[in-house]
Amino acid sequence: MRDEEPEVKIPEGWSISKREFTGHGKLVAEYGNKTTGEKIRVTPVRTYSLPGFANAHRVVYVYPDDGVEEIAVGMEVEHIEDAEQAALEAMERFSR
Repeated sequence: MRDEEPEVKIPEGWSISKREFTGHGKLVAEYGNKTTGEKIRVTPVRTYSLPGFANAHRVVYVYPDDGVEEIAVGMEVEHIEDAEQAALEAMERFSR
């Protein structure tokens, strides 16, 4: 677990609704667009079927009215930094 949460600079128009680090090196976060109601969520996920802690992340884009689009999942966003980067890139992409 980290001693302190690193700063994150999010794009204009977005806010941090939730950002918590688990005791197992994973991130639970939700970022929201104040104007459109869009959300980006980061959650821990396991990439294996055996019991145990999550070893990666899932980053999704939540449309205000009609569903969810998976941005990244699994080992490509294994580390917190990778998951946050995927979330930030999605915020930039959907802000256009």
